[in-house]
Amino acid sequence: MLPARDAADTLQSAAESCLQQTWADLEILLIANDSTPGTLAVMNDLAGADRRVRILHSPPRAGFITALNLGWYQARGRFLARMDADDFSYPDRIARQVQCLNDNAELAACGSHVRIIRRGRDGEHLPPLQGFADYEKWLNSLTTPQSIAAQRFIDSPLSNPSAMIRKEAMKQLGGYRVVDWAEDYDFWLRMIEAGLQVGIVPEVLLDWFDSELRMTRNDDHYSQRRFLQAKAHFLGRLAVVRDLGVGICGAGPIGKRLARLLKKQGVRIAAFYDVNDRRIGNVILGRPVLGATAMPPSGQQVLIGAVGVSGARDLIRERVAPLGYEEGQDFFCVA
Repeated sequence: MLPARDAADTLQSAAESCLQQTWADLEILLIANDSTPGTLAVMNDLAGADRRVRILHSPPRAGFITALNLGWYQARGRFLARMDADDFSYPDRIARQVQCLNDNAELAACGSHVRIIRRGRDGEHLPPLQGFADYEKWLNSLTTPQSIAAQRFIDSPLSNPSAMIRKEAMKQLGGYRVVDWAEDYDFWLRMIEAGLQVGIVPEVLLDWFDSELRMTRNDDHYSQRRFLQAKAHFLGRLAVVRDLGVGICGAGPIGKRLARLLKKQGVRIAAFYDVNDRRIGNVILGRPVLGATAMPPSGQQVLIGAVGVSGARDLIRERVAPLGYEEGQDFFCVA
């Protein structure tokens, strides 16, 4: 499924990377989403040159999510591979992901590791900016369904353009939905919440291009503020969180914002914990900021490491492990 709007300069390369897959038994769904004339011309050329290419037209002004849902609903195959119109799939991508899903019947979907490339104004390939470089490093550190589920509140644990999803799982979840945050992150969080497993092919199978025009840069749904709202929404729905309440490990900006969002959902905030002497003794939302040594043993609270730096997350992990906490069960990291 490859939706495109204003992608005349990149769609040819993206689609050809799919057509040149070692797994030849596939259909390429090019979804016209209020597409520009130049983009439509590229689509028509591709469809005219290869019978595996099919063009779908989303209703005018219906929006990106409607286009995505049109794609999976019209797809003939039982596996749905996603990609954007400015990315590039490696030749073995589809074959490796089909093998992954065929070999692991318990998986509802799988992604792959990615290489993030920044596309300059003249189309040149540049190293990613630091935030994307950090995301690539973290994303490519996830290698199992367990690590994906346990760390899902740090960031989106799959690069959506690298995803392959069973059509039956897509149908079970009702496809993508319109929400206040990113539709793909919402989809992965709903999938895991429903008890479905998400796997990974631990190989780089996709070049994921970042540019100034990308939706992640220009649409508020993909902002850090909206992502934090999604994290709080799904954290607040966990039974263990509602039963035990939470202790926030980190009394900085992320911890404060997260606590406010969780409190709005009726989640009890037991305390904040920090290693910064300047913060210890303060009161936030009526709760004390205690030293890290005051963290209780597992079973009394759910602990949330609410920090943005990976090194700080690792320090929190080291402190909570001896107390009996298990990441993904009663301890979560949020960034």
